[in-house]
Amino acid sequence: MAKVKVRISVDFATCQGCATCQALCPEIFEVRDDGKAWPTKDIIEVEESELESLLNRIKEAITTCPLQCITYEVIK
Repeated sequence: MAKVKVRISVDFATCQGCATCQALCPEIFEVRDDGKAWPTKDIIEVEESELESLLNRIKEAITTCPLQCITYEVIK
């Protein structure tokens, strides 16, 4: 089965480290010592069959982020 890559970005100028994304998706986000949320990996690689589940979790983090500072891109 093919692997798919997803790049997750956080706008650090906007992020205030409320940790909502980390609470929802601790495997994807972490709040570091600088008080900002960071992706746990710059690029997450998943099986194609797991992509929808991953994107649903990322989208939930995006919609619950009070400052809307999270974006993602599926890399083909």
